Amino acid sequence: MIRAGLVRLPLTVASAFVLASAVEAMAIAPAHAQDAGQQDAPHAPAVDGGAPPAPAPDLAAIRAAIGADQQPATGSPDKGAPASVAPGADAPVTAQSAVRPPSAGVLNPDTSVIVDGSFGYYGRHRSDFAGIGIPVSGDDPSNSKEGFTLQEVELAFQAAVDPYLEAAVFLTIPNLEGIEVEEAYLLTTALPANLQIKAGTFRSQLGRNNGQHLHLQHFTRRPLMTPLLFGADGFRAPGLQVSLLLPGLPWFATLYAEAFSVGAPDVGVVATFGGGSRGPASLAYTGVLEQFWSPSEATSVFLGLNFATAIASECALPPCGDGRRDYLYGGDLYFKWRPPTVVGEMGSLMWSTEYFARTISQGGPTEGALYTEPVVQVAKRWYLGTRFDLTGVPSGANVPRRYGVAGSVTFAPSEFSRFRLYAQNLWGPDVPSALIGFVQLELSIGAHGAHPF
Repeated sequence: MIRAGLVRLPLTVASAFVLASAVEAMAIAPAHAQDAGQQDAPHAPAVDGGAPPAPAPDLAAIRAAIGADQQPATGSPDKGAPASVAPGADAPVTAQSAVRPPSAGVLNPDTSVIVDGSFGYYGRHRSDFAGIGIPVSGDDPSNSKEGFTLQEVELAFQAAVDPYLEAAVFLTIPNLEGIEVEEAYLLTTALPANLQIKAGTFRSQLGRNNGQHLHLQHFTRRPLMTPLLFGADGFRAPGLQVSLLLPGLPWFATLYAEAFSVGAPDVGVVATFGGGSRGPASLAYTGVLEQFWSPSEATSVFLGLNFATAIASECALPPCGDGRRDYLYGGDLYFKWRPPTVVGEMGSLMWSTEYFARTISQGGPTEGALYTEPVVQVAKRWYLGTRFDLTGVPSGANVPRRYGVAGSVTFAPSEFSRFRLYAQNLWGPDVPSALIGFVQLELSIGAHGAHPF
């Protein structure tokens, strides 16, 4: 959210603005009009025998006088100011730069704070909940006890570095357990041939839910497949991404290739991606094809095809010989329906479905999981959502057969706040069911950049 502010300038500065504008107008006004109602071109030379043109104003002196009231006490310019906004000593002084000093707002990145707080009730305590065999996500409020908690606090900083690069930093504090760098990356904006490069630490493009921050979710908890196949915090690590918008197609299609340096997981943790220091062979590699269609003005369809490979987590720590590899593959489908004449008042549908499977080489098991979640906007500020989770398709020692049904009722007074009532029931063969409920409040302040479709 961007709030416009009113700057109150001292009388001397305001007078200098008026004087500068008047002097500038005198400088560029024609010395003579060729005839009544016709205007000469700017900076036209004086007619022979006529009065000489008015002397050019000392714009540098005016700019210096104004800058004296606007500069910090140290007199040094902001180090973060881009050259196009704050001209240096060698830059030409123009009327615009003289009478309109740069606003401090353009020198700072867009900054926002998003708070997800919740009051939770767990039908089973944490020790019993773990007995179901489904690990919790890093931003899952189930890590805390019954009662109030701050599920996550996100600090976001986003800005254009120059005409060629954009940068973003997202810091999170999950469950008040310490600050983390969720993402921090550079993104190119001016490469030829529809190419784009992202570098830093960021969420992989694999799947739809993995790339979303918590406040983009329509549910309080992430799908059950996330901690089982992608890791407790999803699949994010330092890496490099190259994307290409494929030309010549009658629909939008983007191809992604990524490489990540994945750290070795904690001992005893079963995760898809391992790590280590074995050179290029220890990196995790992904390939994603995203396609988008709009069959009508009211409907949109998004289809993703995903593949990844890395050292298996069980072989990330020696001894493990040459190490077996994990292969993660699957698809994600997103459908959205919104009549073009409604303009967000009511009557929209958003439906996401994902399936992923993991195969370990050298005779290892193949295990998979899926979820589907339709969300319906039933009124201007009201959303109803339900999600069905199924893990263990096929099942294995690391991904057991489990079922989950969740429902959410969300009231959004505006795009900057949401209140949500969420409940989920989990069960499976030979394990007792677990009922979990939350009341969630989400607030957003500051300017937050747009998220992908």
